[in-house]
Amino acid sequence: MDIKTSVELELWDVIQKDYENGSYSSAILDSIHLLTETIRNKTGLEGDGSSLVGQAFGGDNPKIQLNKLQTESEKNIQKGMQDILRGLYTAIRNPRSHDKHLDTKEDADSIIYFNNYILKIIDQSRVSFEESTFLKRVYDEYYVKTEEYSRLLVSEIPKRQMTNVAISVVRKRKSGDIYCLSSFMHALVENMDENEITQLYKVVSEELKYTSSDDDIRTILKIFPANHWGKIDKAVKIRIENLLKTVVEKGTYSSTNKRCRFGALGTWISLGHMQNFEDTDEWTRLVVKKIKSSDIEERDYAESYFWIPICQINRDNINYYLESYFREGLKNNEEDIITKLNSIIMFDENHPWWKVFEEELKEHPDIIYIGDEDLPF
Repeated sequence: MDIKTSVELELWDVIQKDYENGSYSSAILDSIHLLTETIRNKTGLEGDGSSLVGQAFGGDNPKIQLNKLQTESEKNIQKGMQDILRGLYTAIRNPRSHDKHLDTKEDADSIIYFNNYILKIIDQSRVSFEESTFLKRVYDEYYVKTEEYSRLLVSEIPKRQMTNVAISVVRKRKSGDIYCLSSFMHALVENMDENEITQLYKVVSEELKYTSSDDDIRTILKIFPANHWGKIDKAVKIRIENLLKTVVEKGTYSSTNKRCRFGALGTWISLGHMQNFEDTDEWTRLVVKKIKSSDIEERDYAESYFWIPICQINRDNINYYLESYFREGLKNNEEDIITKLNSIIMFDENHPWWKVFEEELKEHPDIIYIGDEDLPF
């Protein structure tokens, strides 16, 4: 019997080089390595050897289930396979990994055929985590928008499956509740490592590369953590930020009706996004320009959505446009500007702007630091 045509193609591809070279011990190790990777990929586990087998096949709710685990016989089959696999690592793999072995072709054929049999069983088995089934809970209409619930859901995802789940959410994001998905994705990204996050943001970048759709961009801005905005492909990032700037330039807000007339997309920009924008100086100039506008709805738009973030990103190194805005307002005793500055620095004794506007503040002794002891409650 020709082993090349008798085992699964994937297994033959893995062992072919060593097997045809007569390196039979290495071919055996190759086959067990495939078995290990198959278990890892199916379960999302990161272990190895007996530990991996125990995590994958053991317990009351094993990650790999060979049957329904209802009868005593079914439970014995599950435990028996677990014992066989432990023995395979202990008696077959480990000795060949640590010491030199001179396996014959017959030895290799016997072990490789047996591994092929086990791989088929694992391929036909069920796993306790199925991505499509799990995602139904993420898109559930009764999803609970709390950090605790989101973290509990995320804790059920095997480590190796996290990136796939995150990418699925990227692609299906418009079919779910944006606030629920935001809660879930924030909890999920917290548990991903840098390489996984980088991989995720390659997909996010592709989603943004050509789009001009408010819905496409809005969902990305809301669902994914703003502090990772800088991981988007730079060319894509610059384009989207320019699109957003155009939206904000036209933005207006009616204080009477409590709604945006124009520029709704811009209202999804958070402080975290702005801190990671390419040109915060230009954004500061834009916001100051709108704050100074004679159009009250332009001013209200900028004040409602961008004033506090702009002041925060300029805290330690104030931009020329914002500095000039305050300096002129203090000099000309413009009450609105004086009030704005006072509200920013009055509770922060160490705010850098005390020093920046030191000379101007001498003319405004009513602007003073208010500590906790000065509060009326």
